[in-house]
Amino acid sequence: MDADIPLLQGDIETMQTYFAERKQRTTRLYQTAKLAGFLCTILFLTFIQFVYFGVIMKIWGPEKADVDREACTCKCWDTVFKGTYEMGVGRYKHVYFNVTAQTFKMWGLTVVAVIMTYECISYVVRIALCGRIRYTMLALLFAVIHPHYYSWWMFFGYYNDDFYVQWYHQLLFTVTELLSTALVLSMLDRGVKPSPRKLYTIASIALLHILAGGMDQFVTNVLLGRGMFHQVTRDIAFFSSDVVYLLVAWAELAMLCVRENIPASLLIMSLKRDIMTSVVVISGLLLILSYI
Repeated sequence: MDADIPLLQGDIETMQTYFAERKQRTTRLYQTAKLAGFLCTILFLTFIQFVYFGVIMKIWGPEKADVDREACTCKCWDTVFKGTYEMGVGRYKHVYFNVTAQTFKMWGLTVVAVIMTYECISYVVRIALCGRIRYTMLALLFAVIHPHYYSWWMFFGYYNDDFYVQWYHQLLFTVTELLSTALVLSMLDRGVKPSPRKLYTIASIALLHILAGGMDQFVTNVLLGRGMFHQVTRDIAFFSSDVVYLLVAWAELAMLCVRENIPASLLIMSLKRDIMTSVVVISGLLLILSYI
């Protein structure tokens, strides 16, 4: 009995050493992921702004006249944020902004968008460093970059222009896109089993966007060829993203049936209530979109 005590103590010390080293590895991984996520967020936001402002907006719209910076003035600028340094009619600035409630909302919207982007990228980096990325879900995240950026830019523009005719229309698309992205993030980790209900919800949201886009502008601008260049490219980008979401979600459901040896008919029966709910919700939302 006494001879077993040193052995037991040795096992305890080994376990303590193991857990201490594991804690250190976890801490290092967390710190590395946090730093890498921060740096990747900076690079991503810088790159996407360069692509949109430096490339797309240069070729997207009609050619504009150069601004005469020496003679340019702005009578609509309240100059409040300049304090006593500048009053009255302001001279040329790269960015003018008035101190109003709309400016506060635009700033808050941008801060929320940046924080959400940071959290999303940090999570992706952390999962990648652990080697547990589910690449189909990662592809969906890449596919939704443009729609999310466009949503932020549209709300920014609505506040900036005091133009709210399309507010609720865009809000519906944005909320459903955020819900779909949240579901994708929840299945990004290969250690998490894909949920048939989540995959079906993602597919349903994509179908809603495709049908709503067809009712809205896609058919007119793209299929009938009545849209301008920037309208056609915008609608094709949105449509492509939704088609990718729809196909990948259904492909994941099919692979889930194969892996789990589940008959497709049984899977459909298990989602019967979800299917009926989605039909009602999609029909209702399409009806609402036709009036707003």
